[in-house]
Amino acid sequence: MPEQFDDAFFRHICSHTELALIATDDKLQIRYWNHAASRLFGGSADAMRGELLTTIVPADRRNIADRLLHRALLRRECSTFEFPHRHPDGKPMFLAVNICPIIDDSGNTLGVSVYARDVTRRIESERALADAGKMAALGTMAGALAHHFNNLLGGLITRADFAQSSDDPDTLHRALRSIVSTLSRTGKLTQALLAFAEGDTIEGETAEVHEAVRQFLDGIQPKLDSLGIRVDSHIEAVRHRLSIRQIRTLLDCLTANACEAMTHGGTLQIELLQPSDADEFILRLSDTGPGMSEDSLRHAFEPFYTTKSEGIPGSPDHPGLGLAVVHGIVRSLGGTVTLASQPGQGTTCTVHLPTPHPNPI
Repeated sequence: MPEQFDDAFFRHICSHTELALIATDDKLQIRYWNHAASRLFGGSADAMRGELLTTIVPADRRNIADRLLHRALLRRECSTFEFPHRHPDGKPMFLAVNICPIIDDSGNTLGVSVYARDVTRRIESERALADAGKMAALGTMAGALAHHFNNLLGGLITRADFAQSSDDPDTLHRALRSIVSTLSRTGKLTQALLAFAEGDTIEGETAEVHEAVRQFLDGIQPKLDSLGIRVDSHIEAVRHRLSIRQIRTLLDCLTANACEAMTHGGTLQIELLQPSDADEFILRLSDTGPGMSEDSLRHAFEPFYTTKSEGIPGSPDHPGLGLAVVHGIVRSLGGTVTLASQPGQGTTCTVHLPTPHPNPI
């Protein structure tokens, strides 16, 4: 092996690696296309040279690819994303793609390099595990749903029978008030399940996110004071408009969980962050409650899961739908929500929500 590697040596490495390797100029036009790229995407190096890189990405994933390529060119960030792909022989598959900037010795960005590999087996294994987990969660949810509705309907039937057998106006009024209250609880239960499944799709007034968060905090402050809960907030300007109803629902669910965890008072930390170099904003709530076990964290976003009752998940007072509703709304807005906790160290919920990209390629 030579002590000094010449250009031909590195060219042979790039040409014969099993990874599809593609390089572009700063206009994202393809300048290098190795043999593995030809096998994976079809097309020879001569045919692909000069084509835009995004032509090999499925149409429904090009916006994501544009963002990541933009970051590589202008911010010199490396990133990874996955997408479905159809092999030239027609076989469906999944690819994992790494995108990195190409920077010369003078610090100039010349273009981007892309490394693609087949991850179909891993994706299929993860899907099989996820399907099994979903079936188990659906079984738990179905049992909890039947439990709640049996209790509610049983109470309605009892009160209706009692009212039917009485001629006393006061007794009839009390029975009707009780029936209306039970029907209201039933309606809230179904609305929460719809929010989990579809997000909160009811249209309404919008506001800039930071203003909506401040208004919510002003409104809830008296309740927190009465519970001995101190608020530590840091609210940055997020000049992105969202439904006030959706923001309030998210904050209602998250603060209710935090308050229930801090039964003897504590500190609720609320942060709204707008990173200058990201196309998203972050909403984070932390409490100083008893924390959650690893098993509880795994199930926290499942409908009717709660740590506040024994036996069948959920109870009339704590049905275990708060985090499920949060998950549904965040998912419908294209974001992500995560929980971090340890027993004795409180719980932190972090929501990432996207904002429009100002300069797509």
